[in-house]
Amino acid sequence: MSVQIFVAPNAREGLARVRRELGDDAVVLSTRPHPQGVELLASAYGELAVPAVSETPDTAGSSRILNELSRLRGMLQNQLAGFAWGTGRRRDPVRVALMQTLFAAGFGSALARTLAARLPRGLDNDAAQHWLRQVLIRNLPLLGRDADLLARGGHYALVGATGSGKTTTLAKLAARGVDAHGAGEVALVAADAYRIGAAAQVTVYADLLGVSLHEVKDQTQLAELLPQLAAKKLVLIDTAGFAPTDPRVRAGQTLDTLGVRRLLVISANQQGAAIEQAMTHFGQGAAACILTKLDETPQPGAALDSLIRHRLPLAYISGGQRVPEDLHAPNAAYLVDRALKGGQLATPYALEAEDWPLFAGVEAERAERRTQKGTGAG
Repeated sequence: MSVQIFVAPNAREGLARVRRELGDDAVVLSTRPHPQGVELLASAYGELAVPAVSETPDTAGSSRILNELSRLRGMLQNQLAGFAWGTGRRRDPVRVALMQTLFAAGFGSALARTLAARLPRGLDNDAAQHWLRQVLIRNLPLLGRDADLLARGGHYALVGATGSGKTTTLAKLAARGVDAHGAGEVALVAADAYRIGAAAQVTVYADLLGVSLHEVKDQTQLAELLPQLAAKKLVLIDTAGFAPTDPRVRAGQTLDTLGVRRLLVISANQQGAAIEQAMTHFGQGAAACILTKLDETPQPGAALDSLIRHRLPLAYISGGQRVPEDLHAPNAAYLVDRALKGGQLATPYALEAEDWPLFAGVEAERAERRTQKGTGAG
């Protein structure tokens, strides 16, 4: 095993040099202070796995050793990331404070690091926070008022995960459609053949609004029905909700071939991972997004993060059960301010000052796993 010594001004630069010279799989065996900064003892990962030529390899023993080295490597990288966070906070406190603001508000590390890297130099903390707010507002994709879906009309299907609020949102959209075009120009289609009582709920809304209602059991029946509704100004389709990873989600994308535009309905009160799954599996090719349950969402940062990264325009926001009062056109400034304010909430889940280095280490470990997965490393 060939071990090399690296001396650098700080842990971050030392780790970067190790990776540059020994590769991304290099193992840092130890670190200690050095008069010039920090000293790292490292070896190429491949060299650790080479058995003696004259001996029969002990597969089980080698596997245990490699697993232990991998565990130690992860621990060291975690610690180094924590050290780097502390060093960065001392060297560039404004940039680190900006990242803390985003993390606390529920935004993800990918967007947080991208924005922090683009922060102009020379700003104080207040100016940096103002810059952050303006950048988020500019980059939050909204459907323009001249592209109002209800005013333009058309055939729209509401898609999304179970419990996202599709049926209630459908009723709100239908009520607005009646106000814009009249009851005779609006039709509802109940296409949820899985949830018990789904069609009955849509029937109640249709009766209250005085619009026509049609039930279909599958997309074959829907394809036969749509030509009959061609004269309607607005057709809204209530689809079945599935878990984002359910194979049946793919069938929803075939709605595009029927001339139906999909509107992704996302509940903003979910965890960021659930929102990302819904955006990835349901949102591909969707015309726009509707955020629901904002009244139940103390921290909508994760939802805004996903919209910004996927560039899916936001058409409406909804909070509450009133039909149609609790449906609104989105306002970027309001949503961004609400998200940033959510990061100031005092909850048991808010990170304290001493937690941030540990958080940085966990984020670094996640980034390492994503990198290995992306490169096909085991």
